[in-house]
Amino acid sequence: MYLTRGMFMIDPASLSVSIFLSLVAPIIVIAIRQTVKLHRGEIIQDLAAVFHSATEPESERLIPSFEFVKFKYFVQTATERGQRQDYKLWAWIVAIVPFFLVVSVTSYIGLLFIQGGSLPTVLGQHPSLNLCLVAVLAAFCGGYLTSLRTLTQSIQNFDLSPALLVTTATQILAGIVIAALFAFAVESLFKDVAVAKAEVVAVLSFAIGFFPEAAQRTLVGKSRLRNFKRENLSIYKFTLATPVELIDGIDTEIRGRLSDFHIATTQNLATANPLMLFVETPYGVYQIMDWVAQAQLCASVGPAAMTAMWKLGVRTLFDLERAALDGRSRHRELLEEIGKHLLGLRDEKENFSEEAVIANIQMRLDDPHVHRLRQIYMQVGERIGERHWRFLTRDGIAPRSYDASGIIFQYPNRIRIANPEFDVRPEDCLAVVGGKNNGKVLRVSGVDRTVVTVDNNVVDEEVDASSGAVRLFRITP
Repeated sequence: MYLTRGMFMIDPASLSVSIFLSLVAPIIVIAIRQTVKLHRGEIIQDLAAVFHSATEPESERLIPSFEFVKFKYFVQTATERGQRQDYKLWAWIVAIVPFFLVVSVTSYIGLLFIQGGSLPTVLGQHPSLNLCLVAVLAAFCGGYLTSLRTLTQSIQNFDLSPALLVTTATQILAGIVIAALFAFAVESLFKDVAVAKAEVVAVLSFAIGFFPEAAQRTLVGKSRLRNFKRENLSIYKFTLATPVELIDGIDTEIRGRLSDFHIATTQNLATANPLMLFVETPYGVYQIMDWVAQAQLCASVGPAAMTAMWKLGVRTLFDLERAALDGRSRHRELLEEIGKHLLGLRDEKENFSEEAVIANIQMRLDDPHVHRLRQIYMQVGERIGERHWRFLTRDGIAPRSYDASGIIFQYPNRIRIANPEFDVRPEDCLAVVGGKNNGKVLRVSGVDRTVVTVDNNVVDEEVDASSGAVRLFRITP
């Protein structure tokens, strides 16, 4: 439908719809954000009961992954670390203004154009005006749908901010401008071609509004601007991504839910914060921990090696760790089979090096995301009980146990160790099992030969063979 009248008139119905589209939508998402904040804040408070002990200072049981979750949702933290404040009301009001102006003006003009109503005479009667309005309306529809999707995802991720509202308004306006220029170019270059011109322009303009950044890259790439850096498109053939459906327990429906949090590949999942996902998704914390551990194995060894090692009992990166570093699980033939997938070893026995396979696995374990997940596993295992402390038997690389016979606990903060070969260093954490200090987790502040100084108070106790089994565990990885 084309413009037939040039006199400007106010259409109350069109004005009401445009105000609704431009004002009600951002107000609704801001209100939902506040509800999500309160609901997830309650979940975080419940989760704190698992990771924080009421009998010990919070600073001594710091879990960085959990602290990031609390910081994101403005949950009360320790006073020495400060308290992050939420956005003020005036910031939201200011951010809504550009979104309101762009959406209300464009939608109002578009509705008048659809109805064949009057438009401001300032637009003039340029012969390309009708086609330009078709392009603007189509680009606005694409941009507005994209903005709704972006705002909805921002609620799920809890990253809705005043700056995001301004960004969405800018993207809608950019799509409209590019589509208008595109329509003028089509009208100028193809004056004599009238077959389906408006339909083609409408479809392409909708795509421009829906993907404004892709449209900008395409225009720059097709241009001949001198000395302007362009993308090497041949690189994209090397950028194949592994979908999260490879992870045991994730189907297409779950992938759709995770995509709202920008998790579409196994690498995205491998680097995700498990506690954050637990707060923001309906899935259980143990389930998410297992998914992330599987994804870390896939990101490290690749999908082919990962699926091949399933039959060996290796599902996660921690299973790979146990196979190499846990004396209860390490076996030469098992390491040989694992080495075939990691190093491409042949069947000949002389080509196998147990040390090389172990060194390769150790190299894969030295990653901040792996250490973070191990810390969460250890914290949960400590709550479940000593017999489930899965990472306290990694003899030869990190946490070691020590038979505490012959040691002396001295109030307030000293431990005299009979065997000086016990590997303990400042900032390590020692878990005490048995005796009067059973269940305490002691942070080491200093070591002087056989005297270990800790930050916590201990109960006087001299441990000998007749006192019963008392063990120390170094639980810092």
